[in-house]
Amino acid sequence: MVIQGLTYHFPARQIDITAASFENKQQYDAHQTFVGTSTLYQASSDLTASDLALNAAIKLLVDVDLNDIDFLIFSSLTLDYHAPSTASILHKKLGLKGACGVMDLPLGCAGFPMALMTANGLFKTMSLKRILVLLGEIPTRAVHPADASLKYVFGDAGVAVMLGQSTDSLCFEFGNDGDGFSSLNVQRGGARFPMDISYLESNREFPWLNQFGALSMDGHGILKLSLTHIPRAVYSLLDKYGLTLDQVDHVIFHQASNIVIDALQRKLNLPKEKVVNYLADGGNTISCGIPIAWAKAQEEMRFKAGDTIMVFGFGVGFSWCGSILTYH
Repeated sequence: MVIQGLTYHFPARQIDITAASFENKQQYDAHQTFVGTSTLYQASSDLTASDLALNAAIKLLVDVDLNDIDFLIFSSLTLDYHAPSTASILHKKLGLKGACGVMDLPLGCAGFPMALMTANGLFKTMSLKRILVLLGEIPTRAVHPADASLKYVFGDAGVAVMLGQSTDSLCFEFGNDGDGFSSLNVQRGGARFPMDISYLESNREFPWLNQFGALSMDGHGILKLSLTHIPRAVYSLLDKYGLTLDQVDHVIFHQASNIVIDALQRKLNLPKEKVVNYLADGGNTISCGIPIAWAKAQEEMRFKAGDTIMVFGFGVGFSWCGSILTYH
């Protein structure tokens, strides 16, 4: 399996994070060190995550024969409806052929490598030409404006990735630690905790929280989980490929925050220049972060043919998934 094309889309509203965004310079400096965002993008209230993915797809598919697309995977934590699948809606909007399978993967931060793993399995078991992976996230809708710890972390985005069959043999490393539930979640709005009258009343001034629920995150908990599980998973993945970390040319971790990416870089003793970090422009876009970082590195010609690129997503769940791809 090989990545044949990749595009991303940010919504129009741009939020610039400057020293004026904080009470004092000390807070701003801490933000730059630990979070690292300079620009975020926020979708307007009439847009959904699938709309952002659709915009990315339209850019990607300009010169593509739609009849070659045999399957569509949509990854997002925010689906358009309880039913039908959002992938089926995107299938219609894009005008894909009837004999094209569809699937939603609401997996969060590990969504991109999980989508790659799903596509890899489809390529191995079926005679498919191309698989289109769309990702869309609107985490800003789940952030309370008074939550200073979150409002400059997350951004909205959409991504489209075209995958093709190849002779490359891929391995994946994945797992889950359910104890991570308390570190990152959106509890309201699902079957377990529906939105009751008292909750709805409490958010009269912030109606978007009554659509999506409020995001709760323990940053220290996420950092601890990341450092506990991801280095071990990285080495397990390398064993599957018969590689050492020195033989990997680039590493793209989930674009969570500077503190998480830098801590993993130090824990694994990785040279800083190998670690791809583009979260300054766009922020933490959940499942979109890794492919956006890939696209930006590609735009800057950081990759050359034959380079090995490790992608590792991790977060909400606490779940993780990673693989190593060869750049073509």
